[in-house]
Amino acid sequence: MGRAEPWVFKAPAVPSPALVAAVGGHPWVAQLLAQRGVDTPEKAIPFLDPGQYQPAPPSALLGVDAAAALILAAVQQRQHLLVWGDFDVDGQTSTALLVTALRTLAGDDRVRFHVPNRFEENHGIRLHKLQEKQSEGPIDLLLTCDTGIAEAEAIGYARDQQIVVVVTDHHDLPAEFQGLVPDRLWGIEAAEAGSASVRRANAIVNPKFLPEGDPLRTLPGVGVAYKLVQRLFALAGHSGEEERLLDLVALGIVADVAEQVNDARYLLQRGLERLRTTTRVGLLALMQISQVDASQLTAESIGFQLGPRMNALGRLEDATVAVELLSTRDPIRAGQLANQLERLNQERRRLTSQIASSADTLIEHDPSLLEFNALVLAHPAWHAGVVGIVASRLVELYSKPVVLLRMPPGELARGSARSVQGVDIGAAIAACSHLLAAHGGHPGAAGLSLKPENIAVFRQELSRQVELHRDPVTQPGLQIDLTVRLDELSLEVASQLARLAPFGQGNPLPRLATGGVVVVGDRRMGAEGTHRKLRIRQEEGPVRDLLWFGGGDAELPAGPLDLVYTLGVNQYRGERSLQLLYVAHRPAVTLPAAPVAQRPPVALVDLRQSFEPAPALPAQAIWYAEGTRLETAGAGVEYAPRFAVPAGRSHPLVLWSIPPSPELMRWLLDNNDSGQVYLCARFTADDAPAVVLQQVAGMVKYALNRSEGQVDVKRMAARLGQTEGVVRTALLLLARSGKFCLIEWLDADLVLVGAAVAGPAGTEDLWTEFDALLAEVRAYRRFVARARLSELGGD
Repeated sequence: MGRAEPWVFKAPAVPSPALVAAVGGHPWVAQLLAQRGVDTPEKAIPFLDPGQYQPAPPSALLGVDAAAALILAAVQQRQHLLVWGDFDVDGQTSTALLVTALRTLAGDDRVRFHVPNRFEENHGIRLHKLQEKQSEGPIDLLLTCDTGIAEAEAIGYARDQQIVVVVTDHHDLPAEFQGLVPDRLWGIEAAEAGSASVRRANAIVNPKFLPEGDPLRTLPGVGVAYKLVQRLFALAGHSGEEERLLDLVALGIVADVAEQVNDARYLLQRGLERLRTTTRVGLLALMQISQVDASQLTAESIGFQLGPRMNALGRLEDATVAVELLSTRDPIRAGQLANQLERLNQERRRLTSQIASSADTLIEHDPSLLEFNALVLAHPAWHAGVVGIVASRLVELYSKPVVLLRMPPGELARGSARSVQGVDIGAAIAACSHLLAAHGGHPGAAGLSLKPENIAVFRQELSRQVELHRDPVTQPGLQIDLTVRLDELSLEVASQLARLAPFGQGNPLPRLATGGVVVVGDRRMGAEGTHRKLRIRQEEGPVRDLLWFGGGDAELPAGPLDLVYTLGVNQYRGERSLQLLYVAHRPAVTLPAAPVAQRPPVALVDLRQSFEPAPALPAQAIWYAEGTRLETAGAGVEYAPRFAVPAGRSHPLVLWSIPPSPELMRWLLDNNDSGQVYLCARFTADDAPAVVLQQVAGMVKYALNRSEGQVDVKRMAARLGQTEGVVRTALLLLARSGKFCLIEWLDADLVLVGAAVAGPAGTEDLWTEFDALLAEVRAYRRFVARARLSELGGD
């Protein structure tokens, strides 16, 4: 089924020269930041670098001080604590985080936990289950996470039983809490708060008490739990030890579709760093069975590989197992639990496929369902635990909020909602509360139940409320960030855009659009041909591969196309390649032109024909120069390869060598604030394929003898005056020729090589690519040598 919604090209945002200089790198980075409201250096630097972000102190979260003091008192008095969580991944990670932290302080025997069963209890605290836990052992303090804010009856019962109750939650506040602050709710009678005959918690921690725009307001349940532990550990003399729990925070933030801004983004960035080096045996077992390389882990790894496996437990069985997986110290038990998650994930995939197919059928039978601002579908046989996953996929397909409901005969219809950027689905559903039996959620996701006979009128009312709760800046439709040409794309560009990661709610993966694309190759992929690889070209430019997952049976119109896609880097067997992932297509029309980033005017001084230009060059200039044909610099002159050219410096720039690519030329010009560039444009590199290959082989031989086999691709490219693509292809070509072996890529630019262990393999395809890459380099150098200054970016 194709995407039918309108394409919305985001309003052009031309970044200021100060922003361009501050972030450096490719100009698209600054443009995307400006589009997303990160439009000053003061906002951009901490957005890109968590080390420059100043997180809010735990005490800024209302209620944390009181909650931490109550818990510490219980620990010091050797009381018994019960952590009450939730069955989604946010609840699982919140529970595991609190249980791990509390057992550090109180010991294993005094800390228990309970995760509700989706099918027997649903969300929240069921009174009979709390009484059951009482019968199993004493409870002196009840601590909730990712739940509790609306559990008046159970909390009132606990208070009557002399149990201290601490609520940590992040869901929207009940109506009786509106306009109040937590210290007004601690221990007061329910009649004062608007309820009937219950008493409120001793302490309540919920970021929704904070005003709009507060950096802590978007924290998910696991973020709230982390802030509480941070304060608790400080009071207990364990300050700093909470950082070992950041891996759990990252899991919960991504899986809960939390808005990744401010402190939530900071915690996610720090958490991903921790995840890549985690020693938690349960997570290591889960990564192994999910085939996730911990060192390369991203938010997408959580969203598409780890998160679904953990969610499968809460959706299909008992999520208690997930908490055990995240907190066990037994590698054997961790492996057993990870295998159980994998089995359930396979079942989840089967059910997801069935529900997605059924949803497609409902829409095909009644296309008018798509005319509403939110897509609301219901079916008596859908599995309640999986509808949220399918709702997320339909959101991607139709770019509008989606609600999927299971309505078994004689029961309430229950289901899940997912939203798009710019629509607070939790608030929109809350505005329909007069039609609902129950509801709860946040801007990105929500749950609800209602009578089946109310579904039709709910669909109409939700459509109206979605329009009322839509961010006026965000237009409905497929949001597109940039219009670009295929010949502007490269591995370097993909790496630069990845600086904006982690991506998710509030900071989506950039979508690029290219117009007038012709399909020159079309091949089915996968065991059943369900996926597709298109070979595409724009005019006479380079051919690119576009992967289209699930597009095996889709029909493409004849003639040129406009395409929307995302950009990434594929890593396979040590080889890195540019990857375009399909999002949408349509018959070609004229696309809007991309805005041009502002930068200081560049005064290019043409010294290309000067035999001895040195006397005309300023003494404090930075000399860009690369290649094996460089002559010794004159007195007081030091050559600077690309990695040694500082961004944003006010010293004049001398382009002694001709850069090997327009991307590098653009970077050199855009990242010099002096506005003075002297173009000497000397041919200082040898671009003959045989010579370049020989040079790379010699540098690898040196690395084997002197550098423990580590080869730095970026520095090698600078030494030879070539593009990184040329060097990577040369390395692959030499390895396949049997000269040495590529052991592994240590990171994006560092490769470990070893002595050859096998004979030559096929190299014809690599020779073709290698020749083509060097031909591009030679053509660009010739262009620079004869081009008008205005064609090179001079003003």
